[in-house]
Amino acid sequence: MGDMSGEVAVQATLMAALRGDAGVQSIFGANARIYDDETEAPAFPFARLERHECRPIGASGGEASEHVITLAVLSRHGGLREARSALSALRAAIESADWSGAERHIVLAYTTYSDVMRQFDRRAFRGVIRFRIISEEEAA
Repeated sequence: MGDMSGEVAVQATLMAALRGDAGVQSIFGANARIYDDETEAPAFPFARLERHECRPIGASGGEASEHVITLAVLSRHGGLREARSALSALRAAIESADWSGAERHIVLAYTTYSDVMRQFDRRAFRGVIRFRIISEEEAA
């Protein structure tokens, strides 16, 4: 069973890293529109956390956790180019993030998947990006 407080800590750390990144802010605004809750009618473009899978890894089963986190990006006005730029900004933020202030020790964080597709309304584009994060409990 996953450590719920570890999941919360990793998710909070990820969201702070993304929202605080200058490249992400250049796409999503100074108060980066990256949501991990329900938001009524957000301005485009925006990103929304869609899924956070967590499972214990390692010999003892509780020392380390693997997190697979999926974000969706929705873009309307800038089309395919804006959606791809948004995914690139999110990827770059993860690759350059300083994890030193995290509640849990982040061992590894990288992008495993990204894709962009046109929405059924033919006006918006939806991008999907998936991150894999390995975290460990901080030593006491």
